[in-house]
Amino acid sequence: MTEPDPNASDSELRARLGSLKSAIKRAEENEKPGAGPAGEDKALAGAMSSGFRAATDLAGGIIAGALIGYLGDRWLGTSPFLLIAFLAIGTIAGFRSVYRLGSRPTSGSTRDPKRD
Repeated sequence: MTEPDPNASDSELRARLGSLKSAIKRAEENEKPGAGPAGEDKALAGAMSSGFRAATDLAGGIIAGALIGYLGDRWLGTSPFLLIAFLAIGTIAGFRSVYRLGSRPTSGSTRDPKRD
């Protein structure tokens, strides 16, 4: 980059400063979440990602609880008591995980979580 001319007039320097400010503003607007032509696609992908994660957390908790309960019942011969107990525990764990995922602030949120 070339050094500015020390003999440049004040109006030339102001014009260069104005063009630099507008270039910086355009660059900042392009970096904001959801900006640009692919903004809606990125937002949709993020929402789908969160939805799939919530579904797999819930299903994983239920399946893991049922599997532990079933294997415990087979090992101890207490059918169906452990299956029911661990199925309930797995369901609660799955719902808790989904709740924690849903209560996390999003990256585009301007809300202060300490004030809520």
